[in-house]
Amino acid sequence: MAGPVFLLAMSAGVLDRRLSPGSAAGSAAGAQYRVFQGRFHGLQLILGCAMALFAGGFAFQTLSFSMPGLVRDWNIAEGLIGPLLSAAILGLLLGYLFVAPLADRLGARPVVCGAMTVLAGATGICLVAPNIEFLILGRVLLGIAIGAAFPSAVSAASQHGSQRWRGAQVVGIYVAYSLGFLAAGLASAWLVPLHGWRAAWGLTVPAALIAAALLWNALPARRPHAPQSRPVVSLFAPHLRAGTLLFWLMCSIGLGLFYAVQGWLPLLSAREGVTYSSAVTSANLFTVGNALGAVPMIWWADRMGPFRALVCVSAIGLAGIVLLGMHTGEGGTMFLIAAVLAGIGIGGGQKGMIAAASQFYPLPLRATGIGWALGLGRFGALCGPLLIGFVTMHDVAGGTALLSLALPVPVIMLAALWLDRAYGRIDRTTDHQPPQPALPRDRTKR
Repeated sequence: MAGPVFLLAMSAGVLDRRLSPGSAAGSAAGAQYRVFQGRFHGLQLILGCAMALFAGGFAFQTLSFSMPGLVRDWNIAEGLIGPLLSAAILGLLLGYLFVAPLADRLGARPVVCGAMTVLAGATGICLVAPNIEFLILGRVLLGIAIGAAFPSAVSAASQHGSQRWRGAQVVGIYVAYSLGFLAAGLASAWLVPLHGWRAAWGLTVPAALIAAALLWNALPARRPHAPQSRPVVSLFAPHLRAGTLLFWLMCSIGLGLFYAVQGWLPLLSAREGVTYSSAVTSANLFTVGNALGAVPMIWWADRMGPFRALVCVSAIGLAGIVLLGMHTGEGGTMFLIAAVLAGIGIGGGQKGMIAAASQFYPLPLRATGIGWALGLGRFGALCGPLLIGFVTMHDVAGGTALLSLALPVPVIMLAALWLDRAYGRIDRTTDHQPPQPALPRDRTKR
């Protein structure tokens, strides 16, 4: 009992009254408490950011698993299925581009906590929606909330801890978004058969409110820096212009690759003669690899810097895509291994891009920079599946269509190599400094 009572006494200020500030015992106890308080605050911040991304991923994905029952019960026309599925994507785009930058003006706390509250409310609208119009409204609001919270939470997490481990922290909380996707599938498989197609949606509400509660105490009430008058325009300052354009390009390609492979892999492989079970298994393994991509990205980023690590994981993705295309009609072990490798490379690349962006942009522009990279990357997410559809319309074999996805991967690798040569490890003295050009020795000795 002594330990908990001692900590409670410190937090209530009892220790300060019993130990004089000038005494050795008081100084030592105060120092220990500050260390404990700092570590607890950092843990609370990281957990809150991870919970926010988990809630967003869970909320975004639950509709996919509810669609069969929803279409059956409401007798939805095929023409309305597309708008319903696209509503959250539209909201994401609006949140990324227009709401997330407010974190650089107002601070992360009102934006992230407000977004989590809106996410809970939007989920409530979906739960009680009497028709398709209200459901679409709820999905748009849900997407806006996720788009606002994602860059702001990543920016907040990147401010805590040493510069060396910030990229790893960002990659780690990004994994929480993928885990939300996975949890949505597991919860839906359990609850929907028992309680109907809306059953799993309600789990978003406690997750979002828990995230808001954790971050309300962990994030500062005010922004820790002077706001930028025009944060989007500031992304094109001379020292940031080239990096901004390359991040937009890389995110567009990366998201396009992810949605193209995820959406088309089961269909193309089944069309080439692979069994249904193998086709579904390959898609699931691609999703698993997408989450596992965080491991090599963290490992290499610590040793080589974020940009060279991005080159390495992209090379894994390139190899995986090529192997997928070569073995599409065969199935078997090599086909499944290729799906995992493609997932690791594409997923690790996505996480690495955001981790690198969180280090590249100075603190006053970080949420804006990440939000616009993710927002404009959504155009790649729309174009990737459409391009594969265009290729398959011309009677191109499924393996060849998948091989065509390997073509843009070297563009990501070349862009990352250019950024590495220009900025190296993105070392800076403070979070408010712009990225400094790499020294010649930094280019050669890492």
